[in-house]
Amino acid sequence: MASLDDDALDALAQLLALRMAAAQPLTLAGYLAPAEASAYLGLSKKRLYDLKSSRTLEPDGDDGRTPLFTRQALDAYVAGELTRR
Repeated sequence: MASLDDDALDALAQLLALRMAAAQPLTLAGYLAPAEASAYLGLSKKRLYDLKSSRTLEPDGDDGRTPLFTRQALDAYVAGELTRR
């Protein structure tokens, strides 16, 4: 593969991010269950629950007992933009 300049790498990264996001499983109208949310973030489920328990990352909803997260909230957490509610 030929070497790519920074602009080409950025464009490729954006395309791959969109493709990967589309391949992620969805639960109830765009929500991710803890297993999918932890995989999306690259964390263990235990770490996700630790973040939830410390109120660092709060779920966007639930389906009874299971917390549900949106990709937007998870992306905001990664970007450091999430504020406590």
